[in-house]
Amino acid sequence: MSNDSRPDYYVGIGASAGGLEALQACVKNISLDSGNAYVIVQHLSPDFKSMMPELLSRHTELPILLMTDEMEIEPNKIYLAPARTNVMLSEGKVLLVEQLDSKGAHYPIDAFFRALAEDQQHRSIAIILSGTGSDGSRGIQAIKEVGGLVMVQEPTNAAFDGMPISAIKTGFYDIICDVQEIIGKLTSYTNHTVVSGEKSVLETDTERAEHALKEIYDLLKIKSDIDFTLYKGKTILRRIERRMGINSLDNITDYYAFLLKNPRELQTLAKDMLIGVTRFFRDSEAFIALEETVIPEILKNHTTDDIIRIWVACCSTGEEAYSIAILIEEALERLGLNKTVRIFATDVDPDAIADASLGHYSHNIASDMSEERINRYFIQHDEYYQILPSIRQKVVFATHNLLSDPPFSNCQLATCRNALIYFQPKAQKRIIAMLHFALNQYGYLFLGSSESLGEMSGNFDVVNDRTKIYQKTTSARLITNTIPSLMSIPESNGASPSVNQLISTFQKSQRPSSYTQVYESIIENYAPPAIILSEDMSVLHVFGEVAHFTQKIRSGKFSANLSDLINDSLSTAVTTAVYRAQSKAHNVQYENIQFVDEHGDIRHTNLRVLYISNSKSAQIYYVLLFELVGEFSSPDAEGSDANYAEQRYSQQLIKDLEDALKKKQEHLQVTVEELQTTNEELQSSNEELMAANEELQSTNEELQSVNEELYSVNSEYQEKIEATIQANLDTENIIRSAKLGFIFLDDALLIRKFTQESSDDIFLLPTDVGRPFHHISHSLIYDNFLTDISKVCNSGEPIETTVATKKGRVKLINISPYTDEHGVTFGCVIAITDITDIQRLESKLEAYLEELKATQNNRALMAKEDTIHVLVVDDDEVDVEMITRMLNKETFDPYKYELTIASSFQMGRELLAKEHFDVCLADYKLDAHTGLDLVAGLSDKNKELAFILLSGYLDDIIREKSIELGVYDILDKADINAQLLQRSISYALRHQKTEKFLLQHNETD
Repeated sequence: MSNDSRPDYYVGIGASAGGLEALQACVKNISLDSGNAYVIVQHLSPDFKSMMPELLSRHTELPILLMTDEMEIEPNKIYLAPARTNVMLSEGKVLLVEQLDSKGAHYPIDAFFRALAEDQQHRSIAIILSGTGSDGSRGIQAIKEVGGLVMVQEPTNAAFDGMPISAIKTGFYDIICDVQEIIGKLTSYTNHTVVSGEKSVLETDTERAEHALKEIYDLLKIKSDIDFTLYKGKTILRRIERRMGINSLDNITDYYAFLLKNPRELQTLAKDMLIGVTRFFRDSEAFIALEETVIPEILKNHTTDDIIRIWVACCSTGEEAYSIAILIEEALERLGLNKTVRIFATDVDPDAIADASLGHYSHNIASDMSEERINRYFIQHDEYYQILPSIRQKVVFATHNLLSDPPFSNCQLATCRNALIYFQPKAQKRIIAMLHFALNQYGYLFLGSSESLGEMSGNFDVVNDRTKIYQKTTSARLITNTIPSLMSIPESNGASPSVNQLISTFQKSQRPSSYTQVYESIIENYAPPAIILSEDMSVLHVFGEVAHFTQKIRSGKFSANLSDLINDSLSTAVTTAVYRAQSKAHNVQYENIQFVDEHGDIRHTNLRVLYISNSKSAQIYYVLLFELVGEFSSPDAEGSDANYAEQRYSQQLIKDLEDALKKKQEHLQVTVEELQTTNEELQSSNEELMAANEELQSTNEELQSVNEELYSVNSEYQEKIEATIQANLDTENIIRSAKLGFIFLDDALLIRKFTQESSDDIFLLPTDVGRPFHHISHSLIYDNFLTDISKVCNSGEPIETTVATKKGRVKLINISPYTDEHGVTFGCVIAITDITDIQRLESKLEAYLEELKATQNNRALMAKEDTIHVLVVDDDEVDVEMITRMLNKETFDPYKYELTIASSFQMGRELLAKEHFDVCLADYKLDAHTGLDLVAGLSDKNKELAFILLSGYLDDIIREKSIELGVYDILDKADINAQLLQRSISYALRHQKTEKFLLQHNETD
């Protein structure tokens, strides 16, 4: 733990339905001195008081606090988020924001994880536990972006797997494990020497460490085709530190060896480097400025024929690109315009581009935008929202590396948000130069809130410095010879289109070659007549004299369609040939086709259709080549009548067929219009059904949210009920074992409950529950029983009294008020205790006490023996002489002392075995023995001997052992005098007589 009062790490724990058991399993494993702070965020109902603090406190000794506004987060404490609030953090202090009332679901876990990531950066940790829905799955992306740790409960181990599965699907997780293992793995990570900062990644062996780091860069380049040396070193090292901590590796050389053996870890590290966190309308203030300032200017200055081009670089999973597409769509509708928009969204991560192209997003994107936008631009499914096809069509996604691939061009807007901060200054400058190149004159640049133009600011005007919106002011080429040519870029094998394919159709056309007239002159003189067609059969270019094969241009609106220009007599052959070339995708040739030219002469021609595919532009072209065959002949010439008649017949037949086809087409058109009308009606019905479905979905979400809250409340109540049942069982067992009678009355003095023991005096049956108490008879001699019960119920003051029963027993009656947690009286409790035996014992004890006092005060009893036989056991003659003199000295005691002297331990034992003595005075030190040894060896004959120990040195051990052996008194030789010695003997004799008295009465009883 750190020395300051701040937590080492801030651990956010998100749980919903079924989360109580998981939370209990977690908190019981948290050590008391981890140094971390733990914040639990749940889906709670404001209509019920949460019992979570009480339920969790049974499993941990850590303090559990309900968060309040401006509360400082401290280490080694657990904090609970209040219901219906979003928890924000500012420098470690709590800011509570009340959730807005809305029909949609709320996502407090996402909101807290984002706030945690923004405030604590890499010191933030997110844990996802059991719960339904997807709350938390977008918040963990923010945790990953700042280098924090994300842990997820194993879905199969969770009561409800919705939240864990949603988190896992994002790919932004570090550890998946059973709930019992989460805290252990968390502790292992936070205590890791590299993660905690105790040890640097570039350890003491700097040369080896730097070599390992270089090799890791090379491995990453091979794996992802990205040169991470251009990224900020601190960012890369922090990502490596995280992975080392998760895998419990202490130095970077070991981690490099681990990468070589584990390709999956290399892939995970590469993905960690490319964490792209975004969301719809991220930094709402910036998007409002874009909506109100930039987009209207782009539409205002845009010509009708041009396409609006926008480049969204580093788009990640596409939220920002779709956000801009939505703003463009709203602006076009607001201004009543119809313009073509192409948004080119690119990213270096092909997996992110694949997700963006799919356009599927979890339900918690509802917190990123208004309910109106959600309903208008997304299609709601059971598990996700899908972007509307009309918005999806505006966006083209492609893989693109800003550091190596060429830029787009002629864009009205280019965005690159929250990506520059990860690059070194040199790479930042290059990227901004590429974005400058991509913009047309006066195009707009949109950067992230933490980014700036740096040295490139002279090439842009500031539109809004707060929201990082700039406008291009110079047309100078800033990246000469730095953009790779298109031919040098290998084609992408991914599912998404490569940037080369996009640029081939997106870049401006090159200037016409100066050799074009030469080419056309050669074709005119040496190539057969030819017509070049587009894929939709429009005439693009004509070579040579084609008047024989085409119709004369009529007055009116001009049509470039082939069917309107080709000679009628060649129409069938040409249409058939082009159709075959189109369907078969290869060249087609017809020979010796007869036709009538513009002068009415019959001619023959060979027809060739060339199928040409442009690999760069993906366009298809058709070239019609006409080659005249032989001499032409007049329709009136000899030998040609039959052929001409036959030809006229064929032409008439064709004309009839064409007329019939036209009628069929007209009929088909009518049918199509009818179908369109029907389709519109069906579409209207479908829209109504969709609206109803959206309402049902919204209601379902509300019900699901309420269900989660009820489940949490139910879990808490279930835990409380179990505790209450256990408490009731404990109480009943205590009452039963104590054999006490209890009767519970309500405020109307009706019987609520009673114990079996109470029925000995109050004649109660099980069927009497609910009856008035005054209906029940009893054996107590207690006239004021009902009156006292009423007094207690009214005053709230207990009454205790002793009464007799008709059976001759004595009962203690205690009448106490029955109160709730607020002290309000709701009836009373009658406790009946049988104290007959206790009273009898008290009477006996009182009698014994009086008799004992009389015995102790009776000197005659104590002095009926005039002479007291004293045995003195002491091996010191001086001490023996002193004791003899003290006992022979006259004092107030009337006793006479007859002394017997034993000068050794052995002599003392022998005298005690043969003779009877009243008192024995023994020295503690007796040769190799002690006076206590003499006491321990007393025979049954002298068990009642009053023993007094004399010693020149006393300590607690001697005193404790003396008391244990029954020594009556202990005297220090240094303090002894005649009066003290005689008083000690008198005390010992009185004590001895009292013990005998009590022993005799005890045997009598």
